[in-house]
Amino acid sequence: MSAGQLVAGRYRLREPVGSGGNAVVWRAVDEKLNRVVALKRALTTDAERGSARIRRLRREADILAKLNHPNIVTLLDVEPDGDDWWLIMEYVELRSLAEQGTLPPVRAARIGAQVARALQAVHAAGIVHRDVKPGNVLVTDDDDAKLSDFGSSGVVEGDVTLTDATLIPGTPGYLAPEVADGENPAPASDVFSLGATLFAAVEGVSPYGTSDNPMALVRRAAARSVAASRHGGPLTPVLSALMRPDPADRPTAEQARQMLDAVVAGSTADIPQPASRAPVRPWMVAAGAAVVIVGGLAGWLLTSLPAASNPVSSPAPPPRTDVIGDPHTVDPCALTDAKPLARYGNALVDNAYGDFNRCDVIITSGQSGQSGQNTVDIKVELDNTPPPTGPVQKIGAVNVVRSAANDGQCDRTLALTDGNTIDVTATQNDGNSPDLCGMADTATNTAVAVVSQGVIPRRATGPDPHSLFHVDACALLNGPALALFPGVDALHPQPGFGDWNCQWNSTTDDESLQLRFDQDNAPTAADGQPIQVGGHAAFDEGANWSDNSCEIAVVHRPFTDADGDQKDELLLVIVSGSGPPGQLCAQATTLAAPAAAALPAP
Repeated sequence: MSAGQLVAGRYRLREPVGSGGNAVVWRAVDEKLNRVVALKRALTTDAERGSARIRRLRREADILAKLNHPNIVTLLDVEPDGDDWWLIMEYVELRSLAEQGTLPPVRAARIGAQVARALQAVHAAGIVHRDVKPGNVLVTDDDDAKLSDFGSSGVVEGDVTLTDATLIPGTPGYLAPEVADGENPAPASDVFSLGATLFAAVEGVSPYGTSDNPMALVRRAAARSVAASRHGGPLTPVLSALMRPDPADRPTAEQARQMLDAVVAGSTADIPQPASRAPVRPWMVAAGAAVVIVGGLAGWLLTSLPAASNPVSSPAPPPRTDVIGDPHTVDPCALTDAKPLARYGNALVDNAYGDFNRCDVIITSGQSGQSGQNTVDIKVELDNTPPPTGPVQKIGAVNVVRSAANDGQCDRTLALTDGNTIDVTATQNDGNSPDLCGMADTATNTAVAVVSQGVIPRRATGPDPHSLFHVDACALLNGPALALFPGVDALHPQPGFGDWNCQWNSTTDDESLQLRFDQDNAPTAADGQPIQVGGHAAFDEGANWSDNSCEIAVVHRPFTDADGDQKDELLLVIVSGSGPPGQLCAQATTLAAPAAAALPAP
């Protein structure tokens, strides 16, 4: 292969940008679409090994095709060219974490949180990465991170014979102890490798030290000889938790993300210290030495390893890092109480109205069907955006921002110490209630009382396994789909609370794209024009979201709420901007098709 060569009739090679034991990556130009891409080719030094490497490359393609995520390198296509196979991937100016030198702890935590987010998606798809290490974490100049190189990956159950039985998958300096012992890699081993990767980022050396002999590192891994961090600062207790010797005691990828986000936010008081840690050996304190990587993405021959002993006692699983805790288990309805609001009318809690991060209390007064009937919706919503500006009242340890009533709405915001917020909004749906802000204050007092008691209670039951509750909104549009949105800033999606909504902005104009999940009564032709997108029934609802926008409501699945009412789960695709309404709706419809096609089976 050489610069200038044309691959598959459309990709012109420019220069190699990376290589390992099994593959080489080129920067290339797609002459059909006139864009820069990255091409990865399996190295084929001999027939037998070359065939295995091509199988690994095609396996990587199969895995990447399942993983559309902003923190995972995006696969665009797979192309054969003669006897070679190439992965066509997005190209971004990135350097690996291994090339960054030692990092300040908070910066390492910021990058690590993104990798943990990627691992959430990987594990949710039933896949184990198997080779998380600094060289496989790619970072932009803005510290946006992407997890790469899924050539060693495998499914959690069943397909566990990627490498020969005498080989260990992974890189010795970042192996989980149980993998060094010969156990199959699992999600917990990826979490350990994430911890080891971040350890190397702040210490300049893997937690097993360095050695010219990779087997020495494997033996140290099997012996649970993990070094204590000396320069981790606020990141130190998180590293200890991620690298606990017993995989059952490690946090999940989602919990790891929460802990790392807490370090970035400066809320580290509740991050657990381990009960004890392994002794520091002399070789562990070496800094700046290069980690020897042998064999690229393959494995290392496992000869006779010593029987593993566990000198470290296993602490309890990590507790909460803030009052919200896990976004997917916290119950927003625990922040509401209909009783104090009953003085304003008939107050009923609705736990299936809108997105999964909210709970509503509907207050009605007057007689049904009469013109004097009042209906007010009290919405309590968990959010991850900064609080608005305005007068602040401190109630206990909670700062409450109060906004004046405006256009039939009164807002209150609880600003939490971890950067999350709880938004309380009283909205006049029908009639004219004289004390809209009084209702908002009553609901706010209830939420403050719950927050002041500590962690918010969890959901009593989990949602249906087919629910959008389990879907990452940012992962519904991959690189090629996002390219349909003019000037999209694909590298900087803005995920909402619980990953249940996501926004992308255009770099060339004032347009924005949102994907949001919703629960509502089944839409009808009265709500908008019925259409079909991505194999789903949908409705073009025009400027339903706001002025200067267009909303496409895609029906995912029907369900019955706690009150026995029939509702639908919806994916809302919203394009906003100053363009003509027809243009906004055309873009929203175009983008709704690939997003709807990526939804799980209802």
